[in-house]
Amino acid sequence: MNQQEAIRSLEAIDREYVLLSHISGVLVWDQEQVPPAGAEERATQLGLLDRKMYELTASDTVGEILDALGASDVAEAGDPSLDERTGALVRHYWENWNRQRKLDADFVQQFSELTGRAHQIWAQARQDDDFSLYEPTLSEIIELVRQKAQRFGYTDDPYDPLLNVFEPGTTTAEVSQVFSAMQKDILEVLEYVREEHAAIDDSFLSQSFPQDKQAAFAHDILDAMGYDWNRGVSGIATHPYSISLGSDDIRITTRYTEPQVTSPLFSSIHEAGHALYEMGASNARTRGTSLANGASLAFHESQSRLWENMVGRSKAFWSRFYPRLQHLFPLQLDKVDTEQFYRAVNRVKPSCIRVDADEVTYGLHIILRFNLERQLLTGQLEVSDLPDAWNTAMEVLLGIRPESDRTGVLQDIHWSMGELGYFPTYALGNLYGAQILDTMQQDLPVDEVIGSGDFSPIRQWLTDHILQHGAIYRPKDLLIKVSGHALDARHFRDYLQRKYIGEN
Repeated sequence: MNQQEAIRSLEAIDREYVLLSHISGVLVWDQEQVPPAGAEERATQLGLLDRKMYELTASDTVGEILDALGASDVAEAGDPSLDERTGALVRHYWENWNRQRKLDADFVQQFSELTGRAHQIWAQARQDDDFSLYEPTLSEIIELVRQKAQRFGYTDDPYDPLLNVFEPGTTTAEVSQVFSAMQKDILEVLEYVREEHAAIDDSFLSQSFPQDKQAAFAHDILDAMGYDWNRGVSGIATHPYSISLGSDDIRITTRYTEPQVTSPLFSSIHEAGHALYEMGASNARTRGTSLANGASLAFHESQSRLWENMVGRSKAFWSRFYPRLQHLFPLQLDKVDTEQFYRAVNRVKPSCIRVDADEVTYGLHIILRFNLERQLLTGQLEVSDLPDAWNTAMEVLLGIRPESDRTGVLQDIHWSMGELGYFPTYALGNLYGAQILDTMQQDLPVDEVIGSGDFSPIRQWLTDHILQHGAIYRPKDLLIKVSGHALDARHFRDYLQRKYIGEN
C-alpha cells in the first residue's frame, strides 16, 4: 500500500466514522423524548453504534494504514510530504487507535449501553430529588471508568488518561497546579466584593417572565452572534447541551426551569458559543472529517464561556440590549434601569447550581468536581458517600450547603455519560477565554463592537484565529499560535480583578 492509497483508505474510514457518529447524535438528541418503556432499547441502539464505530476505527486495517503512513513519526515530528490537514488526520487516528486498542468491542458496547440507560435514570432521580435511585447505576459506571483508566494505562495518576481524552497533552498535575492558583485568585476577588455584592438587589430577575418572550430575546442575541439558523435549531432539555447531527446540522438546547430570567439566556449564549465553533470548524477543508471539531474541550469551553460571560455579561452588551429586554417585559423591568440590571446579572454570590454560577465563583464548582472525581477513581470515596462529600466540599469551598440532591450531586449530566475527566475543561476554558480575549483586544475595540449590537467582527476574528482550524492543531499549539504564548492563568485573574475590583 503506497502513501496515496493509504490516505484514501484512511479518509474513507473517517467519512464512515463521522456519519455513524452523526447518526448516534440523532439518537442522543431524541433521548429526551424516549418514553420510559423505550429507554432500554435506545441504550442498546446506542451501544451497537458505538461498537460499530469502535470496530471501524480500532481495527487491524486501520493499524496497517497508519503503519504505511509512518503515523508514529507523523504524530511525533510531522511529515513534510503530507499537507497540514492530512497530517492532522493521521495524527488524530494514530493517537485514537493506540488508546482504543487497549479496550475491546464488548467493553465499549457495555459501557455505551450502561450510560445510555443511565440518562433516564439520572433524569428521574433528579426530578424525584432522590440520589438512591441513581446510586446503583452510577456505581457501575464508576467501576467501568476505573477499568478504562487501567486499560488505557498511566505513569503518574489514573486520572491522566481520562483527562487526556478531553484535553490532549494536559496532565492532572498541571491542572492541580493551575487550579490551586485559580482558587486563590477567586477567593481573593470573592472576599473583596462579598459585602458590596451582598447588598445588590437582584430579586427582580426571579419574577414570572413568559417563556415565549424569553425565547424571542434569546433568538435576537443568537442572531447577533451569527448563529446560522439554516444550519441549526434550538430545543429544550433537562440539562443544556449542544450537539452536531451533521456537518450542517448543529443544534443547541436550553431550559426554562431555573428561577432567574437570565439563566436560560446565558445557557443559550453558552451553547451557541459551542455551536459557532462546530459551524466554523466544519468548512471546506475539514467538512465531513473528524477534524471538523474543536481542538479540545477546553478550547470549546473557551468559546462558550467567552460569549456567555465576557460578551454576554459585559456592560457594553447590556447597554445595547437591555432596552429591548425592558420593552419585552415592561411590568417586570419598568422600574429597573440599565446599571441596576447590569449589576444584578454580575452579582457575585455563591450558589449551588454550577450552570447558574457567577463567573467569579464558577471555578470553585469545577474544583469541587475535579477533587471528587479523583477520589472516586482511586476508591478513596465510595459512590454511596458522594452526596455528603459533595455537600461538605461545597460548604468548604463556597460557604453554602445544598438542601437537596437536585441542587447538589444530581445537578449535572456528565457522570451519567461516564465522562470523568471532562469537568476540568470548563475552568480551563475560562483561562483560555481570558487569554484569547486579551489577544483579540489588540486587534479589535471589543467593547465598541459589542455595544454596536453587531458581533460579526468578533465572530470573524474567532473564525480566522481559531474556528476555521477545527482540530488540526493540538490545543497547546493552537493557544500559542493564537496568543503567542502558553497558557497563563494571570489573564483570567487580571480579567476578574479589572471587572470586579478595578471598577469598584
